[in-house]
Amino acid sequence: MEQLTVAELYKYCIKEIGKGNGNKHIVVADDNEGNGYHGLFYAFTPCTEEYQDEIYDSRYSSEKDTIILG
Repeated sequence: MEQLTVAELYKYCIKEIGKGNGNKHIVVADDNEGNGYHGLFYAFTPCTEEYQDEIYDSRYSSEKDTIILG
């Protein structure tokens, strides 16, 4: 499974708004298998060095290539 870019996420959001889902709350999967979920409370957060160790399933090794959603 490929990670989404911000531009790809934007396209999905526009489609969902068009389907009438613009006012629904967002739930994020806890892992890439979708076994657990949590609510989305924050928008985009820059990925700094302090977060990098916690991002274990990212395909990127550098915080400059990653942004956090949630």
